[in-house]
Amino acid sequence: MPLSESNILYIDDDHHLCRLTKRHLESMGCTLICVLSGLEGLRLARQQPFDLVVLGHVMPGMSGMDTLEQLMALPSPPAVIYVTGSDDSSIAVDALKAGAVDYVVKSAPEDFFELLTNTLHQALETLRMRKLKDRAEHELRETNKQLAALLHEVNHRVANSLQMVSTIAHLQSRRAQGAEAKAMLQDVQTRIQAVARVHQQLYSGTSVHDVNMADYIEGMARDLSRTYSSHSVRRAISVEAENASLPAATAITFGILINELVSNACKYAYSENEPGEVRITFRTDGSDGYRLRVEDDGVGMGMSTTPSGTGLGSQIIRSMVHFLGAQFEQTSPGRGLCTEIHRPPGLPPGQRQASP
Repeated sequence: MPLSESNILYIDDDHHLCRLTKRHLESMGCTLICVLSGLEGLRLARQQPFDLVVLGHVMPGMSGMDTLEQLMALPSPPAVIYVTGSDDSSIAVDALKAGAVDYVVKSAPEDFFELLTNTLHQALETLRMRKLKDRAEHELRETNKQLAALLHEVNHRVANSLQMVSTIAHLQSRRAQGAEAKAMLQDVQTRIQAVARVHQQLYSGTSVHDVNMADYIEGMARDLSRTYSSHSVRRAISVEAENASLPAATAITFGILINELVSNACKYAYSENEPGEVRITFRTDGSDGYRLRVEDDGVGMGMSTTPSGTGLGSQIIRSMVHFLGAQFEQTSPGRGLCTEIHRPPGLPPGQRQASP
């Protein structure tokens, strides 16, 4: 907006200077309204918008600083140029801190009009840049809202698609011939569910990027308990998880690890007709370190134990541990098996720390 098209409010009790300023600026095409008090200026500023306000420092009743404070409290505050007759720089500094865009020191009329005109031009440019900034921030907020909505929709569709695949695997397992085929399809189903639950939490939660691990692991535990329990034997899975948020990719990695470790415990730690508990513990270690423990009270890992299953689960566990850059340790001091996975803080994913 050029200065010649701007609407200006001049607030100062110097009637003579107001009259001269009005004549000078109107000769340039500006629309100028002069008032002699802060109260009158505030009344007008509340009634109609002004592009610029020129505000004097010393006035009877309400001072310039008090008036400035009230102007800045308006829903859409104008660009204010503070005018002072003092060379004390602290007054100008205080005015700028309070919200004024610039200031002018009163001098001889000719010099004052030139300084005021230049400052008005600069203030209009500042006002233009402020509006551009506000518009850009508004557009950015709207874009972020649209992206968040899109991510929610994507996670929703991915979760639904994975759930459909999991259902197909379940139906196929019921038609499969042989215990081995049924078990393999059941493993496929639980692995799909581990990934699908992350996307379910992303679209139903408040964040489209992070997963609350306590909610996630507790949900997994319920799914796995239902999968591996029967009418006569219940596989109890307890969870002690820190209420921490992890990026989706890291949460999925831990979810796959938990699925494999808990599934192995449910299938192999106890005999078919023996009830038993599996315990999951998850803790953070610093800003980006994590500790996961899965333990049971089953047969343990004796020297004569023959490996069960196809070995795919062990390959998946090793791959996920390597991706995290974590340490992996299994101990079986007596009855039961305890698996601990520790990712030290400050270690990039994929960079594995050597075990001591």
